Amino acid sequence: MNEVDILNKAIHNLEKDIPITWKWKNMDYNNDMGIDGILDLTINKHNILMFVEVKKDVKNHQLFNIIEYNNRFENFLLVVEKLYPKVKRELRENQVNYLEGNGNVYINEADFFLYIDTNKTTKNQKEKVNRAFTKTGLKVVFHFLLNPQLLNETQREIAGIANVALGNIPLIIHGLLENNFILKLNKNEYVINNYEELLNKWITEFEQTLKPTIFKQRFKFQNENQDWKTLQLNTEKTVWGGEPAGDIMTNHLRPEKFTLYTNEATRDLMINYRLLPDDEGTIWVYEKFWATDFNNIAPKELIYADLMINNDKRSKETAKMIFDEYIQPNL
Repeated sequence: MNEVDILNKAIHNLEKDIPITWKWKNMDYNNDMGIDGILDLTINKHNILMFVEVKKDVKNHQLFNIIEYNNRFENFLLVVEKLYPKVKRELRENQVNYLEGNGNVYINEADFFLYIDTNKTTKNQKEKVNRAFTKTGLKVVFHFLLNPQLLNETQREIAGIANVALGNIPLIIHGLLENNFILKLNKNEYVINNYEELLNKWITEFEQTLKPTIFKQRFKFQNENQDWKTLQLNTEKTVWGGEPAGDIMTNHLRPEKFTLYTNEATRDLMINYRLLPDDEGTIWVYEKFWATDFNNIAPKELIYADLMINNDKRSKETAKMIFDEYIQPNL
């Protein structure tokens, strides 16, 4: 379902509950303001002009950018095919207006308030699996995000670098082409169409599909007063991710949750870094799934993803700093 279909479905379902009239104006992409269009909405003779962003869905890690849009535009409205209860609650807490595909709505502007949350979500026909966003596909796409020129290497070389079976590569590339995440310039040359959009899609699927499968174990420090910065990591096998890596990059975040990506065995982690297994420990250990070395921290794209997935404001602030300084300039 494209953006126009999502908007039309949401408006028509809202019309079933309350009398409205509306006009829609697409944004001129030569004068891109960062939104999709303007909705001229009249409800019970009350007219309001709303600046609209349309999305298929919104995950927790995307809320920071949505809230920024809300601060930038007066009368901002987020139109989404489906929102999860936790996301809706956070949107309301941050005074972000939204409209769901099923007609559920929250608009709180000056002298006007509208809130409906009783419509059930309609079930859509199950979408075909896109091989680019399976567990294997996400590993390959991550390497494309690290090095977009890898798209133009041989499929055998891509498979070798990503450490996946060769037969996966054409299916993954087809999946990216099918959804316009990459474009084919000629017979042998591809380019990423919209890097930020692909990165955000990867983060969404990484959180749900890949990250749970590479989780190894939780630990705690043997010494409760251990200074994590003094640990001498075997950086060929083990690096910091998440909050520690974000702090190393920005000096803006005091870590409370310590993420490690590693290829070291549990025994070696315990001996080398004086860790103890603990189901409630603050150290979360994941399998290292990429080949390139980045000193003692994970790639900036993964650090950004980890921080955006975190459900706290300071992590998201640090993620934005990393995006603005280290990712955006290279797009």
